[in-house]
Amino acid sequence: MPKEYPGPSGDGWATWSDPGRCLAMVVDGLGHGPLAKEAADEAEAVFKENIRLSPAKMVEAIHHAIRHTRGAAVAIAEINLSQRTVTFAGVGNISGLILASEESKSMVSYNGTAGAQVTRIREFTYPWPDGATLIMHSDGIKSHFSLDDYPGLIRKHPSLIAGVLWRDYSRGNDDATVLVAKTR
Repeated sequence: MPKEYPGPSGDGWATWSDPGRCLAMVVDGLGHGPLAKEAADEAEAVFKENIRLSPAKMVEAIHHAIRHTRGAAVAIAEINLSQRTVTFAGVGNISGLILASEESKSMVSYNGTAGAQVTRIREFTYPWPDGATLIMHSDGIKSHFSLDDYPGLIRKHPSLIAGVLWRDYSRGNDDATVLVAKTR
């Protein structure tokens, strides 16, 4: 929930994992309040019902399922531990970032709104190095941050990293979600 917004959050997130695979989704229902929350909640439900699909197919399923809502930005990342890759598909302004060994890689999300206007859904695959950290966030978080400003934070628990980013980089006038994932 944003620092100053009094209604229900239109952002959402979901994760799922088994021993070889981890899925993470961040969704931002358009606007604020109950109608934005409806789109985010519906996207979360579709995610949970379709965990065997690839990220692009899941984004496509969400796009079709939330047509009756005002729509949402949505991104899904799949960490494949045996292949040591991250596959990412996104529509709208959900940011995805892989941090590893002093370098970062931003992941590609296409313009559009799931449930409304989507011109392209495509997956991109990136390396998943040992010790990598995945950060995904909605546009309620300022995108220009650096964990270098927080010595040692990258080695902390994902919930602490997410909390620090939310505290220090929330815009304050929009719903804001940060999802952080690591593998052991």
